[in-house]
Amino acid sequence: MSGKTKIIALILLAVGLVFMAMAFLSGQKVQKSSQAVKTEVERKPVVVSSVAIKFGEPIKADQVRIDKFAIAPEGTFKSVEEVLGKKALFNIPAGSPITKSFFEAGAVAQEVREGYRAFAVKLDDNNVTTDKIKAGDFVDVFSMFKSNNTEVKQTVSRMVLPKLRVLAVGDQLVNTPDAAQDTNNPNDPNNRNKPQKRAITVEVPVAEVNTIAVAQNEGSLYLVIRNPDDLAMPDTSKYPAPTTVLQPVKQKVATVKGIKMEPIPDSELTDEDRAYAGTSLGDVVLPGSQKKEEKKQTVRAAASSSTVEVIRGGEVSRERAK
Repeated sequence: MSGKTKIIALILLAVGLVFMAMAFLSGQKVQKSSQAVKTEVERKPVVVSSVAIKFGEPIKADQVRIDKFAIAPEGTFKSVEEVLGKKALFNIPAGSPITKSFFEAGAVAQEVREGYRAFAVKLDDNNVTTDKIKAGDFVDVFSMFKSNNTEVKQTVSRMVLPKLRVLAVGDQLVNTPDAAQDTNNPNDPNNRNKPQKRAITVEVPVAEVNTIAVAQNEGSLYLVIRNPDDLAMPDTSKYPAPTTVLQPVKQKVATVKGIKMEPIPDSELTDEDRAYAGTSLGDVVLPGSQKKEEKKQTVRAAASSSTVEVIRGGEVSRERAK
């Protein structure tokens, strides 16, 4: 083989190696591109909250969006249409994947709103609606107070607190799957093993915790299920207001005649103040009755101080002083 022929062969070999290298690199790019496309296709669509969503409010289209996740959290929704109009039982933070747990499960303490407290109500089987109450429901609380001729002059039944949110039923937290199941056991048709009392946790304004506590201890509580969309509430301004057991201390008030001592006005008491000051049984049964009783006692005391004791012939009587 001549020198010229060897040079041409080497050139052809070099060109072939270059083409082989180019083909290899091109194949690598195609493979990476294909893998990227495959990875993107495999990412799961997940409905995510665009803004913070309050519980009880219907979810709107502008509050949610679709994000892609390599691994979708359990119980997520794939399309926006699946969550539109739904009402969450709990607040949904902005940017959170919306899962079924927001509608079916959750913890109690973190869901208690500011200014409220979680209160456990114990109900017996006489309350026929007890077995129908589920976490997330709204209830009105009624109480029956039987006459005892002392604090309760006559038997009274009335609504103690309206529209309380049920946070938990029994040992189950708000709307866990177990909480949604029927408590009747088919293997125990007579419910011999069924507990006689069930604890139902409701969300109560802090100022009213004393009210429901006294009503539970001194009366018979009944929970009445109501429609969550029913906005009707009693107008308490039409009726006497209850007084606190502990009365606020007097404070100095400037008047045109000088400085005098007056009690702190009720309007300046916070809900926490009222809870601390306490509520009497009389004011739970009939709000304002304690104030009326105090007025009667004041009148009796005034009447008693304006009479004198007269003894006539061994008989003692009281007569108005002249």
